[in-house]
Amino acid sequence: MARAATTARTAKATGDDPAKDLDAEIAALREDVAAITATLGDVVKHRTGEAKAEARRFRQTAERKGEETLEQVQDSFEAAEGELKTMIRDKPISSVLIAAGIGYVLSKIL
Repeated sequence: MARAATTARTAKATGDDPAKDLDAEIAALREDVAAITATLGDVVKHRTGEAKAEARRFRQTAERKGEETLEQVQDSFEAAEGELKTMIRDKPISSVLIAAGIGYVLSKIL
């Protein structure tokens, strides 16, 4: 694309002076480089926007999954707490002996 534009501009350059033709070609190349630079800038901005959007989507997904996992863990702890309370009510003496045994073992370890 840049070559076609440069060739078209060179064809328009008139005169027999090679220096003028060279100056015209250099000017055309500068314009082409400026256009390419602008296009690359636009591409980078677009890709950066896409990357930011993808990062936002990833963060939102991670937050959602983290919240779901937290809710599941809380539900599991609540269920375990309910079962423990029921077991303590049903068998209070066994529960006290088990707690004392666990306390004794932990005291020896620590």
